[in-house]
Parts: sequence; structure tokens; C-alpha cells
Amino acid sequence: MVFIMNSLPQIFFKNSLSLQDKTLFGYKKNGNWEHLSWKKTSELVQRLSYALHQIGVRKNDKVSIIADNSYKWCVIDLATISLGAITVPGYTTSNEEELLYLLSHSDTSIIFINSKLISNIEKILPKLENIRYVISIEEIKDTEKLKFKNKFYTFKELLKIGSGNNYKQAFIIQNIDKIKKDDVACIIYTSGTSSKPKGVMLTHESILSNILGANEFIKEIKVKNHKFLSIIPLSHAYEHTAGFFLPIYIGAEIYFNTNRDQIVNDLLTVKPTLMTAVPRLYEVLYKKINSQLFNKNKITQNIFFKAIELGSKRFNNFDLSLKEKIQDYFLEHIVRKKFQKKFGGNLQAFISGGAALNKNIGLFFQSLGINILQGYGQTECSPLISCNPINSIKIDTVGLAIKGLEVKLSKKKEIIVRGKSIMKGYWKDTQSTNSVIIDGWLHTGDLGEIDKDGYLKISGRINEMIVNSGGENIAPVPIENLLLSYDEIEQAMVYGQNKPFLIAIIIPNETLINSKLDKKDYLRNDFQNIINDVNKKLSQTKKIRKFFLSYEPFSIENNQLTPTLKMKRQVIISFYKDKIDELYKKSFFPRL
Repeated sequence: MVFIMNSLPQIFFKNSLSLQDKTLFGYKKNGNWEHLSWKKTSELVQRLSYALHQIGVRKNDKVSIIADNSYKWCVIDLATISLGAITVPGYTTSNEEELLYLLSHSDTSIIFINSKLISNIEKILPKLENIRYVISIEEIKDTEKLKFKNKFYTFKELLKIGSGNNYKQAFIIQNIDKIKKDDVACIIYTSGTSSKPKGVMLTHESILSNILGANEFIKEIKVKNHKFLSIIPLSHAYEHTAGFFLPIYIGAEIYFNTNRDQIVNDLLTVKPTLMTAVPRLYEVLYKKINSQLFNKNKITQNIFFKAIELGSKRFNNFDLSLKEKIQDYFLEHIVRKKFQKKFGGNLQAFISGGAALNKNIGLFFQSLGINILQGYGQTECSPLISCNPINSIKIDTVGLAIKGLEVKLSKKKEIIVRGKSIMKGYWKDTQSTNSVIIDGWLHTGDLGEIDKDGYLKISGRINEMIVNSGGENIAPVPIENLLLSYDEIEQAMVYGQNKPFLIAIIIPNETLINSKLDKKDYLRNDFQNIINDVNKKLSQTKKIRKFFLSYEPFSIENNQLTPTLKMKRQVIISFYKDKIDELYKKSFFPRL
């Protein structure tokens, strides 16, 4: 086969020819890791692609995948785009209303789902005129299939349909050759934290350009055979590019974590070299480590804290005294090496994206020898915009712009971006497209600054900025990060839109709640002391004047978090409206 790199399937099939029997995917079966080679995956993609064609899928048709991460998810995606069709990913945590919007707005004609979603799809199917077939990734009972009449297949049944053609490879090449650079590969819907989700049209070229830019950072990590552990949903643009197509491009192995409670065990068994994750994971790990340390003896605690202290000094390029150098040498072996083994021992870096990383948590991991490369991106940019290089990390920034992208600030300090990674536009929404892409520049809606070395720093999001009753603009995220740096606080949201002062909604650490639930007054005093401490670091208008504790965490289940764990601020404000109003009822507030 001769390939010109115009499309994503070309990259996959080119590597499949050279890597053949090497592992591409690792997945759990009956609790044990199974492996799928490049060659076997290529055969599955060819069979499924031919089967999809047989049931009527043509170029530009929309094929939705609403399923948990698995090698089958990736095979479906590759098979779809090999036909020139368009993948529309969705989240398994979506409710019926959200699924209906995604499937109807995108004009989806084929749906791949996990069997657990069958009842949801069954209920909304009468409202979806474009759906031709529903396909279950798992095998299900015949009685379930009958509910869909002749509109239903299983993944296994489709593979059987696709096995009947001896010219599948020629069929694939013929279709791939027709794909153009600017053809849409996928429509990925935004999380909809402040409005209706928008369908972002990403082309083969935009994702390819993004991969090439990201690979410049990967090259600096001197590892021959990379292993990725995938935990973020593939339906998210971040994981779709950085956790799927980037590994495909560099010929890496991809392993799927299907149970968040098993992440630590999966790290130990897979021994990944790279892992993409959202900051929430690091927050949870940080607090678990500190909780475990709390139960250790004083000597162990002091040794651990010394390793953090000296590691932080070294990371920040402070000179160590001779005594400190000797201490640091021993701490490297008795603390840091052991700590690194808990992450498999081969981890070169976590790549953090999707939200702001708390600087203190980032420094904590860096001091113990675990690199966290904070990056920044948007679905509209395929999605990576910038990242910290492994040899020159600035923990309080989101790094340097990737190769192939221009990044600058507007007069209002908004981050704007230009390059091939930018989306083709929003699906069926020309007005919104024209409002964010102006003269070729993508207006991100994020505020930032660029330092003398070209590193980008995010200072807030325009639509999240709090404008108080005095007309001052206040970014809530830095204040929230200060609160989250305390072990006692699990989650926090700051509010004060059109109000005279800021208040905070605080979710205490679960361990603390369980130990002091019968002493709520005492618990409140603890948190008042934390608020007082935080306020010492803030200017007058940014101080938190009042707060209340809630014992129900923000979660995907209660619709207060997006599937990628971003806060839905308006939903949270609406949920706690009465409590928030109560805090603002009195005209006085305590001096802090």
C-alpha cells in the first residue's frame, strides 16, 4: 500500500503494516489483561467498515458512539471514518434529554451503544426519524432485540456481515483515497456548562495537525515504546486526540481503565509511560496520599515532608546546601523511588488538561519525581493549544504553543489562536461559528497572559468571571484553587455575581465528614479558620465573606459536573438558590 497522509485512517493502516503483531490495545477480560495486535485490529476495522457499508453507511453519514472506553470503541471510530463517514461521540452518563438532543441535532443515522443504554434509546427512538440501526457493543438477549424490530444488530453480528468479502483491503483503500484533508472526521459536542452543547466539526487535517504539534513534546520524552493508560472518556476531544490518535501515530500501546477504583492497580500492572488525565484525578490522589500519611508515625511523616521540601527546592532551582544534597540523595531512594513505583515505575509524565491544575498539587507531585505537564486546549482546536515541555516545566503555566499554532492576546487579554488545528465550524450553527472565528483567529473565551519565555498562563474564563455589584471582575478559579489546597476541602465553588461580596459553597472531605458529623458546630469552626487563612492571601474584593457546607458532592449523577468533571456553575447556583439567598439577606457580614 502507498499512503499519502491526508487522513487519520491512513496513519492507522500504515502503522498496522509495519507493527503487525505488536500490541495495540490492552483490555480487561474476567479481571485479566488481554491484548489485541495491530494486525488483528486492522482486520476488525476492515470487516466492520465493510459491514457498515453493507447496511447503508456512506460518506458524511453520522455514526454515534455512546459507549464506555474499549478497543471496540476505537475500532468503530476507525471503521466509520475509513468510509468517509463522521463519528459523533456521546457520553454514557447522559440522560434521555441529552441523548435526544445529541442524536437529533447531529442527524445521526447509526448508533453504537453499551447494552446498559438500550432502555434509554428505546424510549427516545420514536422521536428520532433519522435512525436506521441501533447496534449493541455487547451481546444481548433476543427478546431485547425484538423491541427494535429490524433496526438492531450487535457488534458481533456486524463483524460476521463484514467477514464475507475477500477484497476488504481494496475496498478500504478505495474509500480512504476519496477522503480529503478538510473532510469532517468527527462532530464532538461541547460540555454545555453555560449553554446548549455545540457540535464542533473537526476535520482529518485539524486532528492531524494537532497530533503533529503534540508529538513535538512527546519527542522530548526519550522512551522507545510508549504505553498509555486511558481513563478519560474517548468521547472527549482531549482523550480522542491525545489518548487515541496520538498513540496511534507514534505506534504506542493503549490500555483501558474501566473502573476508577482500580486506577492504582492498573498503574502497577500496565506500567504506563504516559497518561492523560484531568486535574480532578490529581486532587483525589493528593488527598488520598495525605490521608494515608496522616495515619503514619511521626518519623515517616517527617521523612516524607523532607522529601517534598527538598524536591520542591530542587524543582524551583534553589541551591541545596551540602547537608541538603546528602539528605536529598538518600530521600531519592527511600521515598521518591518507592513513590514512583506506586505509579508503575515507568511513568514519564502525566499530561494534565481539561481544567486548571492547582499549583500546589502540581508541585507536590513534581517534588516526588512525578512530572505533570500541564497543557491547555479547547474542543474547537482539536483540542491541544499549548503544553509544558518535560525539560522546562513552569508549573503555574499551561506551557508553550504547539508547533503549527499561533497564539496571542487580544486587546481585552483574550487568548486567540490561529492554525490548521482549528475546527471547520459548529454543526448547523453559522452564527456561533462566525462569533468565535474572526479573520481566521479562534477566540477562546479564556483570559490569559504570556510571559517573556512565551509560556501561556490562564487567568480566567470570560463567561465565568464574577462581576460584583461594584463592577469589578473577579476570576473564581484561583480562589477555588486556594480553598482546594486544604485537605479538609473536597470541592468548592465561589459565587458573587452582582453581589456586594463573595461567598463559597464548600464540600468537606468525606473522611472528615464521617469523623465529625455529630459535631457540625465544631466542623464549621474548622472551616471558618480555613476561610480566614485563605482571606489573608486575597485582596479586599476577593475575600470570602460567608460560606456554607454541603454534604452532597458535586457529581455527574446530580448534574452538577460535566462528564469531564467540570462544574456546571449555573446548575449548582440554581440547586443552592435558597441557601445562597439566605447568606445575602442580612446587610452586614463579619470582618475577616
